[in-house]
Amino acid sequence: MKMRLETTSAATVEQIFASRVEQSVRERACQESGALSFQVAIEQTPDGGARVQVQREMAPQVPDFIRRFVGDSISISQVEQWSPPGPTGVRTAVVNVIVKGQPATMTGSMVLSPAPKGSTELVTGEVKVAIPFLGRQIEPEIVKVIEAALRIEQRVGQDWVRQNG
Repeated sequence: MKMRLETTSAATVEQIFASRVEQSVRERACQESGALSFQVAIEQTPDGGARVQVQREMAPQVPDFIRRFVGDSISISQVEQWSPPGPTGVRTAVVNVIVKGQPATMTGSMVLSPAPKGSTELVTGEVKVAIPFLGRQIEPEIVKVIEAALRIEQRVGQDWVRQNG
């Protein structure tokens, strides 16, 4: 199932990128998303890019028909590989989300682009649940969970940018 989430911000691309690679921002987003436990690892690369790894243990906030497949918690691994800034100021990331122990994944990208009054963030991806017959019913629920987590990360990042200018 295709996923697309686009947001705009008064902050610049570099301010938004700085929030995406800020340990405290990612940890706060995990806390606010209700993670039972989490681990965040951020590695800046010499070329100006970064690798962000977020591991979360979540209580499943999904309909009952899905809960019986996933149990009492869901372990999610999210990896973002950020590029250095491009010549026009655009930054991109390859994003992979895996629900451990479950046949659910999301592969996609994040693009931070300059806009007339700040920046635009576009997250696109393909969500797959490899369960015959039921996968297509579950995919929309997984998309909702991923989009909710992204909105929390964006909001926490915006707060950090406002405080750290």
